[in-house]
Amino acid sequence: MNAKLLGLIAGVGVLTAACSDVCDVEKGGGVVTPGSSEDFKANAPDTAYFDFDSSKVSDAAKKRIDAQACWLKTYTGTEVTVEGHTDIRGTAEYNLALGTARATSVKKVLEESGVKGDRITVVSYGKERVADEGTTEEAHAKNRRAVTVVGK
Repeated sequence: MNAKLLGLIAGVGVLTAACSDVCDVEKGGGVVTPGSSEDFKANAPDTAYFDFDSSKVSDAAKKRIDAQACWLKTYTGTEVTVEGHTDIRGTAEYNLALGTARATSVKKVLEESGVKGDRITVVSYGKERVADEGTTEEAHAKNRRAVTVVGK
């Protein structure tokens, strides 16, 4: 891999800094198709994490969502789905509602950052698609998330 690409991958922090009206997005990184799902994953963190039983966007999550907004404002024709997820504790119904609330919170931050709401679909998977099947607090923390996916 060339040094520029390694710098982009290692330095996702370039986009995690607060975003102004102009974002410093390396279109395509010279390796992937600009505006593609792969480009998004290379240039913005796709996952925002939440505290237990919460859909409140933390400062750390907001930085990640702001980076997503920067990328989305660069590729204005791209649509995304924000998937809400929970850990395995609680009922299926409760977790579907919490997953929806988490995804909706991410959508709201994206909209406040200038991304048009009609480009964003919200879906909840509740506890059905865990990232980590463990039962430790660390595993639960990995599952309390909202993932932004390019393409509806």
